[in-house]
Amino acid sequence: MKKNIKYLVVGLLFTIVIIYNNLNSNSFTDEMKSDYFPMEMKGKIYDISRIKGGSLYLNIHTDSKDDGISIRNSDFVLNSIKKQSYFRKLSNSNQCYIIKGDSIMYFNCYVFSKEDSVKIGKIKEWKPTITNHWLLKK
Repeated sequence: MKKNIKYLVVGLLFTIVIIYNNLNSNSFTDEMKSDYFPMEMKGKIYDISRIKGGSLYLNIHTDSKDDGISIRNSDFVLNSIKKQSYFRKLSNSNQCYIIKGDSIMYFNCYVFSKEDSVKIGKIKEWKPTITNHWLLKK
């Protein structure tokens, strides 16, 4: 009987530790901090794929190789991104822009929930006055 209680206690402690680790670790925000924000990318978009959840995955011809990036923003921004547009994501930021002809659109590459924003912390983003609409290039 005492053996069963010991196993039960050990099992409960093990379960509590696993649940605690899962609640306190956020691989999404860790990945954003370590991989997504530091990345810089620029080039022409050659393919666009819709991702479940309202995101786009852009395939880009860069100077050195072909690369890809996921974008999550408003439907207006996502619908404005077209093949053959010039795309750029600035390093160590959440700042992206696309150029089409004589127009440019600045936008934040990823729009986060309030909860994820708190976990990620302060990152460079565009000022709201210039984002998510087309402007003439200067």
